[in-house]
Amino acid sequence: MVIAVKPPLLGPSYQTFMEINLAGLADLVNMAERHNVRSLLYVSSFAACNHWVPHHNVAESDPAASPPLTSLRSPYDLSKAMTEQFILQKHSESGMRTVSIRIGGVYGDNDDQYWNRRLPFRLSLDISDQDSHPPKIDANYVENVAEGMLRVVDRLSADASVGGRFYFYTIGERHVTQQELGVRLAEATGRFHLAAPTWVIHTWLAVMNFLVSFQFQLPSWPLNQPAGRVVEPKSYFTTYSMAKKGLIDQWFDNALFRETFGYSHLYTTEEAVAMVAAAQKQNRPRQTHSHNKRPGTLTLVAGPVVISLCTMVLVMLCGGLSLSVACSTSWSLCSLCQFGFFVSSPATHVCGFVTQPAYRLWMPFQGGSLHVLLQGIGWSCFALLLMQWCASYYGEEMLLTEFPYVGDSRLKAAFGLIAQVTLGLSVLAFKTPWEKTKRS
Repeated sequence: MVIAVKPPLLGPSYQTFMEINLAGLADLVNMAERHNVRSLLYVSSFAACNHWVPHHNVAESDPAASPPLTSLRSPYDLSKAMTEQFILQKHSESGMRTVSIRIGGVYGDNDDQYWNRRLPFRLSLDISDQDSHPPKIDANYVENVAEGMLRVVDRLSADASVGGRFYFYTIGERHVTQQELGVRLAEATGRFHLAAPTWVIHTWLAVMNFLVSFQFQLPSWPLNQPAGRVVEPKSYFTTYSMAKKGLIDQWFDNALFRETFGYSHLYTTEEAVAMVAAAQKQNRPRQTHSHNKRPGTLTLVAGPVVISLCTMVLVMLCGGLSLSVACSTSWSLCSLCQFGFFVSSPATHVCGFVTQPAYRLWMPFQGGSLHVLLQGIGWSCFALLLMQWCASYYGEEMLLTEFPYVGDSRLKAAFGLIAQVTLGLSVLAFKTPWEKTKRS
């Protein structure tokens, strides 16, 4: 049984898809043939039909199920289709028997591709099913798919006549839209479900399309694109094209698979939803009480915001820590606090360098999105603190007269505190390259 380990759809080049999905699997199949492997099942995808063309109840015998290779518009679709053809041509009744099963979306517990159903704050998001023509994309429960593959292997070993071709197995007992699954899973797991109208998604995609494609229309763009020409969806996936394919109908006729292998499903949609909900609820306490887990995103973001706001209210409105009184002298408590804030921000970088080998000073846009966000907030506040100090030190009387708050020592202390808290938390939020690779 061969399940292609695809590269991430967003980012890799055309060559990467061909090396992994086509060249790598071709070498694997040739090796299997040399070692006298008797049966080979290839888990394919309905992407071999073209992700960018709508399919309505398409069967294996329909022309739309086997489009010309030159019509496929993405490297993922083309590499899957070419690999499938190569494997099926290897079928031999007396030699190696091969078969291909095209599956659709696969949903399960916490590791499927439907991240929109597991948003923070117990939220779930999907397209509204109240529109006149919501997109319909086949999906199946992971346990149904796994059992189906085992049934195919058993039948292929006993009967060579079922090999040498592909079959659609994209649903369980019935066609279920992604919208229905989203609503059912949200209700079962206690999440608040948000349903976005289709026109909102189309508007968002139109804006995203402009932002993504504009750069490719500039002359001399160094990404192997002809100057002034945009080919959708490019030689690799973009954020726009990845989102757009979620609005194109993809539902298929599974009758031939059921007749040939005598199998439909292990679990109905309702049973699958109940199992997913039970698994998520069972895993939740273990994740909550883990002592080795990194602080969550909510903690790292909300923590500095709440602390900073409370401190600003305390310092600026109430004269907390007697700063309003102490600022009258040069070496007062306020001045010491400001000096401490000034020194602690660069010291935070030194601390990160010492405690984490991959951490480096002034690493722009590295270490994870949360790290970059906290760094941006912290160093912005630190820059404002420097501007206030420079204005006070050089005696810019006009500036201080028109903007008296520039020289306010309490505001300096507030900026310094925000900078230090966010920079300190950015060290905790820093992700090494191997951590990001392991999570992806």
